Amino acid sequence: MDRTALAWWAALGLGLGLVLLSVLLWWRQGSPDDANQAFSEQLARLEPVLLRLHQGELPSDELLDQHSAGEFQPLIQALVDAARQRDQALGAYQAQVEVIGLGDWLTPPNLVTSKGRTAIRQRLVQLDQALEALIRQDASVQAHLDEGLSTWLRDQPEAIRADDARRRLLQASTPASHVMTSFFKVERDIIAQVAGLLDLLEAQGAAVTLETQPQPELVFRDETHLAQYRQTLMKLGQLGDREAQLMDAARHAPEQQAKLVGAWLVATSDLQH
Repeated sequence: MDRTALAWWAALGLGLGLVLLSVLLWWRQGSPDDANQAFSEQLARLEPVLLRLHQGELPSDELLDQHSAGEFQPLIQALVDAARQRDQALGAYQAQVEVIGLGDWLTPPNLVTSKGRTAIRQRLVQLDQALEALIRQDASVQAHLDEGLSTWLRDQPEAIRADDARRRLLQASTPASHVMTSFFKVERDIIAQVAGLLDLLEAQGAAVTLETQPQPELVFRDETHLAQYRQTLMKLGQLGDREAQLMDAARHAPEQQAKLVGAWLVATSDLQH
């Protein structure tokens, strides 16, 4: 789960770096006026920085100091700031999840008692609060990044601003954004499934007991409720599998972003002819 989110942040940097490299290749073909020529020359000077982004790495302050970013400073700084803020938000979320330790509490001895279920519910509330905080922070960071990109685009040559360039620039992060949206949904589904399991057990009362041999296990008086219990455990297992799929999707996000950039290069090349 945590590696999925971390891989996403790296994928975002790679995708946006590829977009900037695409612009570099396009404008090196030649520009009809001074503004476009200046734009092209600044991109050429920034090639070491753009190559670093192409490799999925955000440039360090030292690298930016070595290569005057000029008009591109606000754009690159917006990307760097967004990555740092997201890393901080994710780190805080990971720390909270570890402290909450929900998985450690989902044991038959805890599930069978009212005290144990109350403790689990408290951890569900804490986990939900941590998740909602992460979602809000992610939305805030993205909004500031969008604003920074829009502000930068407004000051660029008309050709760069034409044909909805803002949308095409942000499009490189679409696959990774979908990964995070799915990640948030999986987390919410896990919380909902655990809450539903607690409701089921509380409704049964004494009809659910704990058998300790050969290992702790819940015993249901009603077969229907036993089936519901097993179905919930199965769904939780499926959600765990989905988390693993999201990890794989995050690893392949850069490839998807490269395809998007390739399609954009074809489109912009067609416009030049």
